[in-house]
Amino acid sequence: MSELSPDYIETLPSDFERFIGGFFSHRGWHVEAKYDHHEGRLFLEVKLRNGKLSSDDRFLSLIAFYVRSQRLLLRQNGEPTDVQCRLLDADGRDLSSRLQGAEAYLDDAQRGNFLGRQLAWLSLRRRFVHSFLPKTLLWAGVIATLMVVMGFSLTLAVLLCLAATLVQSLLVGFLRDK
Repeated sequence: MSELSPDYIETLPSDFERFIGGFFSHRGWHVEAKYDHHEGRLFLEVKLRNGKLSSDDRFLSLIAFYVRSQRLLLRQNGEPTDVQCRLLDADGRDLSSRLQGAEAYLDDAQRGNFLGRQLAWLSLRRRFVHSFLPKTLLWAGVIATLMVVMGFSLTLAVLLCLAATLVQSLLVGFLRDK
């Protein structure tokens, strides 16, 4: 039996956090990856800090979807390892049986479509609140400061902000290439 790549095991929790974090706050849960060498199983252990998440079908379905996709990815890469998920509440009780019900959502087209719309709305709302709104308020504050404090016209203030955004994009691209 071949060994699973340690890099894969180490990056699995951060990949999971990026995926679920697009929908739900990291404060409500914590994830760890554990590999059982004897059984050839990879366990993704999700510990809930927020009790509300244990009954949220959207959250549970996202976990089920992620685990299913990782299982499929490992099979496609010829890995003999199985991925399983353990869901634990804050007291350490096993809630993994709730994930089976969530997998039913993935298989049911009608409920799955409804869940997909709910998740799309949740993701849009989260991105709006955590990304778009703060950036918009920041640039509005910069423009207001340039106009009120520095005495620039609105056109000049907007042009300066656009130039600053362009320079920032170029720097980020340049640094990413290195």
